[in-house]
Amino acid sequence: MQVGTGGEEVVALWEDARSFFGRGQWHETISACQQVLELELEHFEAVLLVGKAANQLGQYELAESFFRAAVSLQPESVEAISELGAVLLMLKQPDPALECYRQVLRLHPDSAQTNFDISTALFDLGKMDEAGAYCQAALSLQPDFGAAQIRMAMIHFQLDDPHRSLEMLYRAQQLMPEDLNVLNLIALNKLALGLPDEAVPYLDQVLARLPSDAFATARLQEARYGIRESLSAKEVLYSSGMIAEAEILAREELAREDSVENHNFLLKCYLASDRHSARDYFQESRAWAQAHEHENALPQPDKFRNKRIPNRRLRVGIVGDYFVGVIGMYTLYPLFKTYDRNKIELYCYNFGPGGEYLRPVLDHYRDISQMSGDDFFKLVREDVIDIMLDINGRIRTPNYFETLLRQPAPIQINWYNLPCTMGVKAFNYAITDAYCVHPEEESDYVEKIFRMPIGTICAWDMGAPSVLPPPPCMEKGYVTFGCFADFFKIGPDVLNAWVRLLKRVPHARLYLKSNNLRLRAERERVADIFITCGIEPERLIMEGLSSFEQMRRCYDWVDVALDTFPYSSGSTTINALWQGVPVITIAGEDWRGRSAAAVMAGAQLDEFVAHDVDDYLDKACALAASPVRLAGLRATIGKRMAASPQWDVKSFARNFENCLRMIWQDWLKTTATGKEGR
Repeated sequence: MQVGTGGEEVVALWEDARSFFGRGQWHETISACQQVLELELEHFEAVLLVGKAANQLGQYELAESFFRAAVSLQPESVEAISELGAVLLMLKQPDPALECYRQVLRLHPDSAQTNFDISTALFDLGKMDEAGAYCQAALSLQPDFGAAQIRMAMIHFQLDDPHRSLEMLYRAQQLMPEDLNVLNLIALNKLALGLPDEAVPYLDQVLARLPSDAFATARLQEARYGIRESLSAKEVLYSSGMIAEAEILAREELAREDSVENHNFLLKCYLASDRHSARDYFQESRAWAQAHEHENALPQPDKFRNKRIPNRRLRVGIVGDYFVGVIGMYTLYPLFKTYDRNKIELYCYNFGPGGEYLRPVLDHYRDISQMSGDDFFKLVREDVIDIMLDINGRIRTPNYFETLLRQPAPIQINWYNLPCTMGVKAFNYAITDAYCVHPEEESDYVEKIFRMPIGTICAWDMGAPSVLPPPPCMEKGYVTFGCFADFFKIGPDVLNAWVRLLKRVPHARLYLKSNNLRLRAERERVADIFITCGIEPERLIMEGLSSFEQMRRCYDWVDVALDTFPYSSGSTTINALWQGVPVITIAGEDWRGRSAAAVMAGAQLDEFVAHDVDDYLDKACALAASPVRLAGLRATIGKRMAASPQWDVKSFARNFENCLRMIWQDWLKTTATGKEGR
């Protein structure tokens, strides 16, 4: 302590100030320090203590001024610089706070606290990777640093990695079992992983001790909502992969009410069932159409007032409700930004969200969310649409299927969602590719088939490939197989194959992620299937849905992805590959089982396309036995995809425009001779 001209009086006043501060008497502290400073203007400790007391009172601007004064008195005081950095963070000034902490670190490079402080400032600046590096340095210097473990968990969460976030929180909980913030954050991560029931006990603990905690109250409401099951009995069975049971209920409901909605659900069961073929689907959809749709009443070509000029600019409509959904933003939105407006005049009929994104990149944007079917029909006719593209298809609801059955546009194309037939003659063309629909299978379509040279849906604009961590088997010592597909694709044959795989690869884990698995009862049901077959429950990881970015990071925990059969997964396969995870799939007997194989072929990964279940298992086992190969694939698959023609949006747009032009000219030719596409 400094003693100046004030002598003993300064000493006494300073002791009073310290005593006041120790008792939490902040105003008295400031008053006593001011008396000290009247006698000794450059009393460093008094200047610093005023700043601390003002900080406790929430008078951050005052605290800042005194901390700056303290630093000017002692420029290398770690305490003064650190306090200045802390109050600058409170004042939402992370950049100058960061400079303070960096200065402290230069003075004391082995300070865990200072590394943590820098991490906090970087976190507030949104620089998560840098924040993580400094926080990890703090933990290396002080492994039991609880606050740093919590900060690291928050960084992982911001980086969309709830698994690693939970790892840090469990460590923090061991050090600070009574910390309510830790409990809240564990619950938050459980919700992010699609496990609302596992979040509830943590939130209950918080609210039992602090009933006014707004964060816990809001998360508990979110968790309880996630646990609810609002689906009908047949939908529950369907979403759980119990397709045969769902089909029984679907037929019963269809017998009671022969509606479009009920029949479409039956067709969903046909597509997911291993008992029905694409031919069965065609025959069922045709039988219903012939009984109900009065196809002989469809408008004749000469009733449309579209100008019959082969090479003019085409008016193309596209109708759906998920243009800006997860898939739409990576496929449709890039296409909309790229199409040739001199050749195509594009009309978007959207009954979902996203108008603010779509309007700037389209010729015409129509919000039809509040329109009746009749009004939508009239609007399409008023816009004189030449070609209408339906991205929802027949069985993805909601849709405007019943309106399109009346054929508001002369050419109606089933495209994008499912490369199957619509089964009704109001849809006269379909766009697919040679891989998904073979020439001999065209008899299973009402529509006339036109094929894209590469890929049916769209080129995926996923940005630059990410720098990915090594496959988890390199760290854990065992392989994790994974499947993040909707569970309606996971029937008994798929589960049986996975049981066989886990028996062939000892200690391997199976990571499943699907909406139905957010429910404890569903996780227990699936676990019982494996337990009955001799697979220990600890070898299963099951979660509900996560956000798209969090889901992609969940692939960090998967070594080998497993496709489903007979209904394969296209977008799920693309997401896995983009995260460097190889996918084992089967080239199916019809289009249902070829989506993943088509993607794999486009990414030049044909070696992982099996010809039957035994080959599927052999390929999975071979990959599991080669961690070095898995590491090489992890580092190169994304780059290989980015360089593939299948991911060239501009080329796709030109090919798609050419395809639409050929369809238009085909319609002109066939209708001019009195013939129409099937």
